[in-house]
Amino acid sequence: MKNNLILLFLTFTIGLSFGQTNKVTEKSFPTNFDQTKFNKIKKFTNRIIAYDANILEIKNSRNNTPFYKLELGEGNYLWTILMFKNEENVIGDKIRVVGYLNKIDSKNTDEEYLAGEKYMVIALGLVDFEKENFLFVSSGYKQKEQWIKGEIPSQ
Repeated sequence: MKNNLILLFLTFTIGLSFGQTNKVTEKSFPTNFDQTKFNKIKKFTNRIIAYDANILEIKNSRNNTPFYKLELGEGNYLWTILMFKNEENVIGDKIRVVGYLNKIDSKNTDEEYLAGEKYMVIALGLVDFEKENFLFVSSGYKQKEQWIKGEIPSQ
């Protein structure tokens, strides 16, 4: 019952925020990456991934852009930059993220917390089922629609 109410709320919220959109269903917001695939992360580079994670840290870049250190499980984590403002989620929250996985050029790392890291994600969107929070970058309408329909978004 609670899941149905959450889906109904998300459908209503998305519809109001962005005009007519696809209906949120049980297939909406799929994932294609988790801790079991972490050792094959290179294969996913420069592709869109979607995953569940817990927020471990939140930092702001020099441009005041939020960076989240997200744990996928068993000490595997990805730094994820949000391309939108998120005032709902805090450290400890479990969220589902969709975004581009990129290799970090260690020579051009301006943010000290990215030093030594090999990969980061540029988030297109996130959903928090518990807090009924759904956010997506405004320029990603096509990708948002695909994710709602139950597809991993295309590039």
